[in-house]
Amino acid sequence: MSHGEYRRVAQASSVPVGRMIEVATDAGAIVICHTSDGWFALQDICTHAYAKLHEGRLRGIRLICPLHGASFDCRTGAVLGPPATMPLKSYAVRVTDDQVEVTLDAV
Repeated sequence: MSHGEYRRVAQASSVPVGRMIEVATDAGAIVICHTSDGWFALQDICTHAYAKLHEGRLRGIRLICPLHGASFDCRTGAVLGPPATMPLKSYAVRVTDDQVEVTLDAV
Protein backbone atom coordinates (compact mmCIF):
# COMPACT_ATOMS: atom_id res chain seq x y z
CA MET A 1 0.00 0.00 0.00
CA SER A 2 1.42 3.36 -0.94
CA HIS A 3 1.00 6.57 0.99
CA GLY A 4 -2.06 8.61 0.08
CA GLU A 5 -4.28 5.58 -0.45
CA TYR A 6 -6.96 4.75 2.08
CA ARG A 7 -6.94 1.25 3.54
CA ARG A 8 -9.83 -0.46 5.29
CA VAL A 9 -8.83 -1.27 8.84
CA ALA A 10 -12.04 -1.88 10.80
CA GLN A 11 -15.80 -2.12 10.70
CA ALA A 12 -17.23 1.14 12.06
CA SER A 13 -20.23 -0.50 13.70
CA SER A 14 -17.88 -2.61 15.85
CA VAL A 15 -16.31 0.47 17.51
CA PRO A 16 -18.88 2.37 19.59
CA VAL A 17 -18.47 6.05 20.54
CA GLY A 18 -16.00 6.36 23.41
CA ARG A 19 -13.99 3.30 22.37
CA MET A 20 -10.73 2.73 20.52
CA ILE A 21 -8.99 -0.14 18.79
CA GLU A 22 -5.49 -0.97 17.57
CA VAL A 23 -4.96 -1.74 13.89
CA ALA A 24 -1.80 -2.94 12.14
CA THR A 25 -0.61 -1.00 9.09
CA ASP A 26 2.53 -0.70 6.99
CA ALA A 27 3.40 2.35 9.12
CA GLY A 28 3.12 0.34 12.33
CA ALA A 29 0.37 0.14 14.91
CA ILE A 30 -2.30 2.84 14.78
CA VAL A 31 -4.97 3.53 17.38
CA ILE A 32 -8.40 4.39 15.98
CA CYS A 33 -10.47 6.53 18.36
CA HIS A 34 -14.23 6.97 17.97
CA THR A 35 -15.43 10.03 19.90
CA SER A 36 -18.53 12.19 19.82
CA ASP A 37 -16.37 14.57 17.73
CA GLY A 38 -15.77 11.86 15.10
CA TRP A 39 -13.10 9.33 14.12
CA PHE A 40 -9.36 9.87 14.65
CA ALA A 41 -6.22 7.84 13.91
CA LEU A 42 -2.89 8.22 15.71
CA GLN A 43 0.33 6.33 16.24
CA ASP A 44 -0.36 3.74 18.93
CA ILE A 45 2.96 4.11 20.78
CA CYS A 46 3.37 6.88 23.37
CA THR A 47 6.07 9.45 22.58
CA HIS A 48 7.27 9.45 26.21
CA ALA A 49 7.94 5.77 26.87
CA TYR A 50 7.07 2.60 25.01
CA ALA A 51 3.43 1.90 25.80
CA LYS A 52 0.48 0.95 23.59
CA LEU A 53 -2.02 3.77 23.82
CA HIS A 54 -5.00 1.60 22.87
CA GLU A 55 -4.47 -0.12 26.23
CA GLY A 56 -5.00 3.22 28.00
CA ARG A 57 -8.18 5.26 28.40
CA LEU A 58 -10.19 7.52 26.12
CA ARG A 59 -11.99 10.31 28.00
CA GLY A 60 -13.79 12.55 25.55
CA ILE A 61 -11.01 13.67 23.20
CA ARG A 62 -8.26 12.90 25.76
CA LEU A 63 -6.21 9.77 25.05
CA ILE A 64 -4.41 8.70 28.24
CA CYS A 65 -1.31 6.51 28.23
CA PRO A 66 -1.56 3.40 30.44
CA LEU A 67 2.08 3.59 31.58
CA HIS A 68 2.73 7.06 33.05
CA GLY A 69 -0.54 8.90 32.36
CA ALA A 70 0.64 11.21 29.59
CA SER A 71 -2.35 12.52 27.69
CA PHE A 72 -2.93 13.57 24.10
CA ASP A 73 -5.68 15.24 22.09
CA CYS A 74 -6.90 12.39 19.89
CA ARG A 75 -8.08 14.90 17.24
CA THR A 76 -4.59 16.28 16.59
CA GLY A 77 -2.04 14.24 18.56
CA ALA A 78 -1.10 17.34 20.61
CA VAL A 79 0.22 16.76 24.13
CA LEU A 80 -2.36 17.67 26.80
CA GLY A 81 -0.49 16.44 29.87
CA PRO A 82 2.97 15.30 31.00
CA PRO A 83 5.24 13.47 31.09
CA ALA A 84 5.05 13.41 27.26
CA THR A 85 6.41 16.48 25.49
CA MET A 86 6.24 15.38 21.84
CA PRO A 87 2.94 15.04 19.94
CA LEU A 88 1.70 11.85 18.34
CA LYS A 89 1.61 11.38 14.58
CA SER A 90 -1.95 11.58 13.34
CA TYR A 91 -3.39 10.11 10.18
CA ALA A 92 -6.34 10.91 7.95
CA VAL A 93 -9.31 8.67 8.66
CA ARG A 94 -12.73 8.35 7.06
CA VAL A 95 -15.74 6.08 7.32
CA THR A 96 -17.36 4.81 4.13
CA ASP A 97 -20.14 2.21 4.06
CA ASP A 98 -19.40 1.10 7.66
CA GLN A 99 -15.67 0.70 6.86
CA VAL A 100 -13.08 2.70 8.80
CA GLU A 101 -10.27 3.66 6.43
CA VAL A 102 -6.92 5.33 7.11
CA THR A 103 -4.11 6.68 4.99
CA LEU A 104 -0.50 6.37 6.07
CA ASP A 105 0.29 9.99 5.28
CA ALA A 106 0.85 11.67 8.64
CA VAL A 107 -1.23 14.84 8.93
